[in-house]
Formats: sequence, structure tokens, C-alpha cells
Amino acid sequence: MVTQLIATARIHWLDSAHGGRLVLPSDPIYATTGRFAEREDELFSVIVRFSLMQSVDRQLSPDLSGFLQSKQGEDEPQRLNLDEAKIGFFAPELVKNKLYPGVKLLLTEGPQVVAECEIKKVFQTDLTAITNNTQRRG
Repeated sequence: MVTQLIATARIHWLDSAHGGRLVLPSDPIYATTGRFAEREDELFSVIVRFSLMQSVDRQLSPDLSGFLQSKQGEDEPQRLNLDEAKIGFFAPELVKNKLYPGVKLLLTEGPQVVAECEIKKVFQTDLTAITNNTQRRG
């Protein structure tokens, strides 16, 4: 059986004044690097899949300012709360023993943290049927 590790997460985007993005990713799929909050030395590749509606909303209003919550304090970064997104991993063996509900995952672009994620649910999907159909076509 071929499986894929997937997590659902709530994503909080940092504003650009605190190292975040100027605009949100506008496509439904966003590939980047990530790390666990307590492990600065362990980066891994992630794929974030947004719902189609989130993607359309961001294409219509890509500027973060329309989505940001009010600041909680002067030094606190502003954050954007998105609905849950699905997160996949290019090398799931690197994260499978560290991934569980409640854990904090940071999305990075280069060395810069651009978003904080709270993992809500972790599950594995069976890709056997997809793999078998692809092999039959080839």
C-alpha cells in the first residue's frame, strides 16, 4: 500500500513588517519549506493546499491589509487567520513521528518565517488506487 501523510492546519500569516509576505499566495497550491517551532535546524519541504474559495478570495484581494487582525501589542506581528488548509510533505518520514494535533509548524521562505501553523489533524491517505491507475496508462 502506498500512503501519503497529510495534516490539516490553521495558518496565521505574519505581516510584512514582521518578516511575512507582502501578499498571500494566490494559487490553491503553495510549495515552500517548513520547520517545527522548536527546531530551527530541521527544514523540510511542504505543500499547502488551500480551498478553491480561499484562492479566489486572495486573487481578488491579494493585499494582506484587508485580512489582518488588529495588533495585540506594538511588538506583536499582525496575523491573518485562514480556514483550515491541508499540508502535505515531500519527505514524510522526516516529520511523521513529530506531527500531531496542537504542534506548531512554521512556514518559511528562505530563512524567513512567513506563517505560523497549528496542526489540527493528522491522517494518511491510501494512494494505491492512484498509483495503479497511473501504471496502467503508462
